[in-house]
Amino acid sequence: MTKAAISCSSSKNKGQAVLEYVLLALCLCVIALRTMFTESPTGRSTALPASLNDSVYSLSISAVLIFSFVVWFVTGFCSKRFLYRLTALEVGLCLFCVAAIVGGFAAANKRAAIGNFVTLLAPIVMAVLLVQILDSHTKVKLLLAVIAALGVVSAYQCAEQFFVSNQMTIEQYEQNREAVLGPLGIQPGTFAQFLFEHRLYTKGVRGFFTTSNSAGSFALLASFAAIGLFIDKFKNRKNDAFGPLRLVSCGIAVAVVIFGLAITRSRGAIIASLVAAAMFIAYLLFGNWLKRYKKAIFIVCLLFFVAGGFAVIRYGITHGRLPGGNSMLVRWQYWSGGAKMYADHPITGVGGGNFGSFYPHYKTPSALETVADPHNFVLSILTQYGPLGLIGFLALVSVPLLRTVSGKSVLLSPKANQREPAFTKLAIPFVIVVSIALLLIRPVLSPMPSVGSLEERNAAIVVLYVMPVIVFIVGFLLLTAPLYERGETKDEGRASSIEHRVSNITAAGLFCACLGLLIHNLIDFAIFEPGVFTTFWAIVACLIALDFHQKSRRQLVLKPALFTRVLVAAGGLVIIWAYLNYAFVPVAKASTKIKLAMRDFGYAHQLLDEAAKDDPLDPSASNLNGRLYLQHYEDARKKQPILLKKAEECFLSALERNEADFKNYEKLSTVYNLLGQRQKAYDWGLEARKRYPGSGRLQFKLAEIAEQLGKTTLAIGHYNEAIDIEDRYRDQFQRMYPERKEIVSRLGEEKYKKAKQRIEFLSQQSAL
Repeated sequence: MTKAAISCSSSKNKGQAVLEYVLLALCLCVIALRTMFTESPTGRSTALPASLNDSVYSLSISAVLIFSFVVWFVTGFCSKRFLYRLTALEVGLCLFCVAAIVGGFAAANKRAAIGNFVTLLAPIVMAVLLVQILDSHTKVKLLLAVIAALGVVSAYQCAEQFFVSNQMTIEQYEQNREAVLGPLGIQPGTFAQFLFEHRLYTKGVRGFFTTSNSAGSFALLASFAAIGLFIDKFKNRKNDAFGPLRLVSCGIAVAVVIFGLAITRSRGAIIASLVAAAMFIAYLLFGNWLKRYKKAIFIVCLLFFVAGGFAVIRYGITHGRLPGGNSMLVRWQYWSGGAKMYADHPITGVGGGNFGSFYPHYKTPSALETVADPHNFVLSILTQYGPLGLIGFLALVSVPLLRTVSGKSVLLSPKANQREPAFTKLAIPFVIVVSIALLLIRPVLSPMPSVGSLEERNAAIVVLYVMPVIVFIVGFLLLTAPLYERGETKDEGRASSIEHRVSNITAAGLFCACLGLLIHNLIDFAIFEPGVFTTFWAIVACLIALDFHQKSRRQLVLKPALFTRVLVAAGGLVIIWAYLNYAFVPVAKASTKIKLAMRDFGYAHQLLDEAAKDDPLDPSASNLNGRLYLQHYEDARKKQPILLKKAEECFLSALERNEADFKNYEKLSTVYNLLGQRQKAYDWGLEARKRYPGSGRLQFKLAEIAEQLGKTTLAIGHYNEAIDIEDRYRDQFQRMYPERKEIVSRLGEEKYKKAKQRIEFLSQQSAL
């Protein structure tokens, strides 16, 4: 039988301690890699060649985090005594997992659902693991120091973009636009080119992330981590003759991180940072009063949040937009589409990572962009994982935060504390390991572009790979050089009291940082960018660990029976096997063959067929193969219908794996039209329009096919729809960009004029 007990201080054996140091190093390396490599947000399809490496990389990183937890859990459970800190994440995590499994079965694109789920799951599991590992203040400070140092690196990268590389990119684009647009798959003269130029000339600063909002969100978290270290320096300045100097060095690092936040020019992140800072200052000034009336304050804040949400929704319904600039206009359109999506899938949601496939069906015709996320983390989880998933996710983020402000802090006597490891001895090997990981892995993830001479190549290596690591080390030294250690004073009681007060203040700062990030992501999707999401859960883990240190939370101690140990070990192996078999291996094999197909066109079709078989859940390989057959048919001098038949098979296969995506229906319509099967082309075109009713292009194609079938009335109707959609789009374009005299047509000026001409001609023909 398994015996359970509760204890607040149970020592770990030497083997467990060494394992935990290794796992902590792995977690730090993952955080560093994710914040210094531009990894696309979760759920992105591998249909785009640029995201093939992202998919395998994301799944590999997720495997490291999940397997680390499994290894820790199994080895700990198989020991004589299993120690586990209850994190307050367990219930929410279970609810979210159940919702993800249910939603996965209901998802149109099950590969996207699996990929999105494990990419979200891994950082949360990492947080649970870190709570178990961060059993000393020194380890918490180490993790915060690494995050803050990465904030310095991000600020360096943002500054490089702001002052140097953005202008160089503009110059390269103006010299040869096709060379820049070609690799991105953007056709000159299209709306996609306009969006590219708009983002290019606004000189957005995004650091290592995909957007400036994501860079700003990360800087928000890193700045409060740095402030926590600064407070530690400030409180302990009298215990060190060099305290003031070290305080200045840490202050410089804090200023650098905040500067990085400022130059991202992310209004949402900056406003959220100011709100978080205001909350933190309020805690510093009125901390005791806030603790005394925390329940009343919580109720008032909750009511204020509900009232504010109601007011925002009412304003949006009344005015068709949110108060603010163009970004608020388009966000309301995202939210409106997301709300309609949820109304059609109220129980399970559409499945993780499937928002982008379903959104065109609900998109407002006038909306300029098609997005893969509604830019609101609540609506994003609700539409993809359903109400159970939202409850689980909100429990994950709220219960630990609420627990940190509940209960009364307890000042433990120095004898009750385990001896703190020396920070310097602990930090040096970890910084070396993280630095080596960055130097070895980042060049593999981001291969250096081709350069001319050896000198240029060496310079590129230094700039791209070596300098960020040097900045990381310098930032870490500025922040920690060195942190105050308990052994530096003879007055252990006073040191313990200082440590206790510092922990309280640091926890308050981290609490405010988490709230600030959540507030920002009520109007953005940056929280789901892997680097931000992983850092967020690392911060949450620090909060929970500090809560254990401050309030002497009890931990669960189990003495499992042999049968239970065997059962848990078998369960761990099953989890690893399931992850490899269903999440990682199919994607890795298929992605490898897709990349080979893109390099070797002679065997492209064979490789893509094999890729489709390797991953029977992913539509990407079949879709790409069908497009390649279409291209070969159109490029050939002598038309071969067999190529169209092959394309038909591929698109039908892709459609079976994702019935929500309009693109496969549109391609099938094109195939049947080329085969001369007009009615089938029209029917499949209707299916495409059903999934993207706001596409003027689809309406125009349907009009042409209807005209070929002799269905004049239907043709006129489709032409009118195409014109109406284009007019609504143009009206919004003018409102958003009034300074631009020339409107960039989404339908195309030639097709727009042709549609009007055909309506006039067909109307005259019908009148005769």
